[in-house]
Formats: sequence, structure tokens, C-alpha cells
Amino acid sequence: MQTSRIPAFILIIPVLICIACLNQSMTNRNAPQSGISSVQNALTESPISQSSSALGMMSRADVHVFHPRPVVIGNASGYTPPNFTQFRDTQAKKQAFYEYLLPKIHLANQEVILERKWLSALLKNIDHGIYPSDDELGALNRIENRYAVKRNRYLRKPPRSQQRADTPQFERASSIKRRLNAMLIRADIVPASLVLAQAAKESGWGTSRFAREGNNFFGIWCFNRGCGMTPSRRDNNRTHEVATFDSVEEGVRYYIRTINSHFAYADLRSMRANARQQHIRVYGDKLATGLVSYSERGMVYVNEIRSMIQYNQLKRFTRNYSA
Repeated sequence: MQTSRIPAFILIIPVLICIACLNQSMTNRNAPQSGISSVQNALTESPISQSSSALGMMSRADVHVFHPRPVVIGNASGYTPPNFTQFRDTQAKKQAFYEYLLPKIHLANQEVILERKWLSALLKNIDHGIYPSDDELGALNRIENRYAVKRNRYLRKPPRSQQRADTPQFERASSIKRRLNAMLIRADIVPASLVLAQAAKESGWGTSRFAREGNNFFGIWCFNRGCGMTPSRRDNNRTHEVATFDSVEEGVRYYIRTINSHFAYADLRSMRANARQQHIRVYGDKLATGLVSYSERGMVYVNEIRSMIQYNQLKRFTRNYSA
């Protein structure tokens, strides 16, 4: 039986195909990977494209929430401020007053800046698609409680016309951002010029009984029996007392927290927030117009505070704070 022979050129064809494939593979390996590189860069540069949990871990490792010790009314028996009544020279008394209070003002403002830094970082994370963890939301709740913020007003759904396809996730991010922006309006510094002017006005440059015996340089009232000192000229139909504090530093912290949280000073906070948004430095004499409710004397009191700031050149104590 005769066997048919396969032509030689047919046997060579598979070998040639293998060699061609190998060459093409080597060519692709050595060629610039422009397409692949651009995709990799896009994934690297876009936080939303990456795993949000991984990004969240990276970001949260760099951001630490700051919870200052409570700001409370206390007992003045353990601390006594300097005796400013001993100064006979007015300028010497004022200089001693500044040197005594300014470090306390700066420390209290620095605490607020640390809170603000955390809030700003959380807001930036959300803009990058990184949502707060349960612990961070718990910390936000604590800060809101400190500043007397009613968070329910920021949980309302947007109008139907403004809802998006990703509504549940978008609503969650939007409500948290509204809460953070509301907190950033409150958690901000009070200019040293304004603090000094009010402390000088309310305490008679540190010589009042409430300053000397109660560490209260700001005439802050309280309304629980025994919370402070009874004013000698209090009307019979009133029950308020002038608060006492463990130290003058605690009184300064309480004052700044009051300015940043009480509804009566919402206008001051709005002016401060608008100035920040426009990258304008706002001074104490400008913000003083938001203190109409601080005294029953209204604008007369405000004008006196502004005059004190200007006459004593208290703007020179303006300071930039950083966390």
C-alpha cells in the first residue's frame, strides 16, 4: 500500500507562524505602554475611582479629631488673678492687662482652630468621595452638641427637582456637608482685639469684683442658684447671677464658646464667615456690630467697644492661627 507524502513547505508553515507570534510579542513588550499608562494614572489621580475604604484609611490616618476639655462654670476659690487695682499709671495697667490676657486668648482660639482643622478635613474628604466613618460621625455629633447646633435642620431631603440618580448616597453626602459647613461658621476664632476690649469694658481693666473674686472678666451671667455671684444692684424681679470660673483662662474659653454658639451672636458669626469666604481679614471693631444683644444698652455699648479698640490700637494684637 502506497503512503501519500506531505509536501515539505506545508510542514514549515507552523514553524513560521510561531516565529511571527514570538516577534510580535517581543515588539509589544518593548513598545511604550501609553494607553495602559494613561489608565493607570487616571486610577491613581482620581480618588473616586479608587476604593473609598482604602482612601478613607489613608486620609483618616492624617486627620485627628480634637475634643477640648469641657467649658463650664466653676468655683473661683482656687485661683486669684493679678491685682490690677495696684497700678497707678494707666498705661502700665493696660500693658499688664494685655500681657496677662493675651496668652489665654490665643490658647482658647487655638483650641477652636484645631476643631476647625478637623471639620475642614472631613469636608474635603467628602468632596473626594470619602465618607465619614461611624466614629467620625460620632465625633461630629459631639462637636455639634458643644456648639448647640440642631442637626435635624440639616437632614432635610432636597426638592424632587434637585434629586439625582444616586439620590441616597448624594443625600447622605449633602446632609453631612451642610452640617460641616454650619459648624465651620461657628468653630472660628474671635479676634483678640474684640476679646480684649470686652474684657476691659466689662471688668474695668481687671479691677471689678467679678474679675477679682470670680475670674469673670466678661460679665457673663448664669441662671442657676449658686452658679455665681449676686450683683449688688440686681433688680428685685431678676434672678441671674454673675458666673464664677475656676480660672480666668476658663472664663476666656467660656466667653469664646458663647460668642460661637449663642443665637444672639449669629450676625457676628455670619460677618466672620463672609469675610473668610472672601479671604478678607476681619477685625474686632467690625465684628463688634454683631454684639448688639450683649448689653441692654445695644448700639451704645457696641460703639463703646469699637471706640476702645480704635483708641487703644488693639488691632496690633491680631494674630494668624494655624493648627
